[in-house]
Amino acid sequence: MAIYKKTYEDIIIDVLSISIALIVLVTTLYPIYYCFIYSFNEGTDAAIGSLYLLPRKFTFSNYATVLRQKSLFLSFAMTVARTLAGTLTSVLFTAVVSYGLSKKHLMFRKTYMMIGIVTLYFSGGLVPNYLLLKQLHLLNNFLVYIIPSLLSFFNVLLFIAFFSELPEALEESARIDGARNITLFLKIVLPLSAPTMATIALFNGVGHWNDWFAPAFYITNEKLITLPAILMRIMSLASAQQEMQKHVHNSVPTTTPESIRYATLVVAIAPITLVYPFIQKYFVKGMMVGSIKA
Repeated sequence: MAIYKKTYEDIIIDVLSISIALIVLVTTLYPIYYCFIYSFNEGTDAAIGSLYLLPRKFTFSNYATVLRQKSLFLSFAMTVARTLAGTLTSVLFTAVVSYGLSKKHLMFRKTYMMIGIVTLYFSGGLVPNYLLLKQLHLLNNFLVYIIPSLLSFFNVLLFIAFFSELPEALEESARIDGARNITLFLKIVLPLSAPTMATIALFNGVGHWNDWFAPAFYITNEKLITLPAILMRIMSLASAQQEMQKHVHNSVPTTTPESIRYATLVVAIAPITLVYPFIQKYFVKGMMVGSIKA
């Protein structure tokens, strides 16, 4: 068996590739890491600067201040509820629509596909969307988080690519055994599409978790406000001290508006960051669907 020996050019390419990858990795992860160490440092000390690798004065006071706030706790619970409900309904609805569109004998299939593709490039705009949601009585309604995001045609295309690869003999054999369309879809097609479902669930879950637009424009009821909207309020106000006086009542002297901001940011991104490793393998498989299509 011949042993491959790297040439000088191969070594240079490997070194450059690894160096570029490390630079991209550091520039991507360090801002998140900086938020993390800042949130565990005393705010008054961190304001001095020169905080790079580890907290100088370790403290939980920033998180204690954040977690004491009733508004943040309620918004966190609302965000979890929205993410779970929105992701589940969107994945199932998208799967049903995509399965129908994947059938080439579907009447007006090309028309449906063309209409769907148009939605990838054009939208109605903020004002028409607002008026439509108002007519549907979805303003200040939990369903405003669910119904408008039920279907994304990009996700439909991912599902269609997967369903198109399923062998027709699989469905034919199931029909011979007496399986109806609903049985075929629920017991055969959906279980086989787990990688694609996990990919779309990740897209939808991250989108629901990070969305501040809907609560900012369509919700005025504080009980329905989600965590990103609270975070956006804290980060966007011109006077951070005024925001602190509004949302933080029992802060200790070592905290600052900046340290509270970073602690809130870490609380917001932590759940999604913890969930991602468990579905990463499905995510990779799902993204490959359709890239090597028969």
